[in-house]
Amino acid sequence: MILLLGMVLWLVFGVMAASSLLFRHYHDSQILGITLSRAHARQPEVQRVVRSFQRACYLVLALSALASGVLLNPVVQRYAEMSLLVLVMLNLLANWCVISHFQGELRQIKEKNQWTYSRKKIMTVDLSVAREKGRSGVSPFWVWLFLPLSFAPMAVLLLHPALRQRCPLGMSLIGPLCQLLAIFLYYQMRNRHVRVPAEKTEQNLQLARREERINSLCATWCALAMLVFWGLFNLAMLYAPGGFLVVVPVAVLTISLLWIARWQQKKTREAEDALLGTVTEEEENLQEDSSTWKWGCYHNPDDPRVFVPKRIAGMGWTINIGRPAGKAVGLGTLALIAAVICFVAYSGSRDYQITVRGDQVMIDAAMYDMTIERDQVDAVSVIDQLPSGTRTNGYGGMEKSYGHFYFDGYGACMIYVYNNAGSFIVMRLKGTDPGYVIVNGQTGAETQALYQTLSGWLAE
Repeated sequence: MILLLGMVLWLVFGVMAASSLLFRHYHDSQILGITLSRAHARQPEVQRVVRSFQRACYLVLALSALASGVLLNPVVQRYAEMSLLVLVMLNLLANWCVISHFQGELRQIKEKNQWTYSRKKIMTVDLSVAREKGRSGVSPFWVWLFLPLSFAPMAVLLLHPALRQRCPLGMSLIGPLCQLLAIFLYYQMRNRHVRVPAEKTEQNLQLARREERINSLCATWCALAMLVFWGLFNLAMLYAPGGFLVVVPVAVLTISLLWIARWQQKKTREAEDALLGTVTEEEENLQEDSSTWKWGCYHNPDDPRVFVPKRIAGMGWTINIGRPAGKAVGLGTLALIAAVICFVAYSGSRDYQITVRGDQVMIDAAMYDMTIERDQVDAVSVIDQLPSGTRTNGYGGMEKSYGHFYFDGYGACMIYVYNNAGSFIVMRLKGTDPGYVIVNGQTGAETQALYQTLSGWLAE
């Protein structure tokens, strides 16, 4: 388990480092989200900042990897899930601080050299370019085709009800939902506004066509990567329920999306270099408006859009917290993150309690309380290790696991176990949902004492 958590943690650190490093490339007239002309972006002092930023990203990655070594400490392992969240949050904070610091350095360079650009509120539009929208992109047929294909895992579960114990039917809706989001991304990317670089309509047209083709192709690839991930994830859940192989589809999706983002930036830069190489600094129509960003978030009450491109172009979408709907989405997202953190902290720190009282065994666990009547129990036995299986709805941590699980040879089970106690008590029930309840104590001695108590209770 510690190896699996370590792999997940290093994957997150690698993704954050790769994402941050994408910001250093000159794209859509920006470096690190700071608007610069093409000539200014090539200046030695700007390139020196870019190289320093790159070294800082690698340093954050190395320090984060070293910090993950605390998971080897037995004391920390008792709270491994919470520790993992803390390490991820610290890594996010470190990357954000690095980006903010070097953004500040680029702003200072602009102020020192008096590099100022237009701050117009009106977006320049070439009507000839606007009429071309939707004509040069990849056909939407493919992203719509991926949507029905994403229902394949649901079809398998409907045809084979026994597999629903390992992968609940409701979970199979996640794939189609993600594909709907991918369709939304496709149309947003295809219809993305293309900056008008100069008073040269033919150049504007060629650039708009190329960028629309690049953006729609990347959105189609993202949808395909999501479909492949969903298929691999369900295969791992159904036929390799040990948990380790679930990391593989996550890694495949992450690497694919990072490669797509890198390819998009590269091809867009190549198109701009090929078509705008002769555009002079005076002709270049640069616009910036830093007042629309607060606390790293887009804030513009006059912009009717709720979802807008991120400040660093090509890196996805963010919300407009200047609009009421944007505020609601932002607060909802923060509330969801806070709820997940609280649930993990509460679940990892709280021990469950087993109480025998009269004809009942009462199990008190976070969100998974259970009461068992004596006439529900057929037999009580002890096993040395848990069978192979998977969690269907519950908590599975380094120290303890509880909730709904599916085990080979047992079927649907409710478990309340300390993973390293060495032995487990199995109560076979007369029903099938669940068919077994598996419990133990924190030590072998506590488990043996609990077994004697439950055996005596059943024999009464």
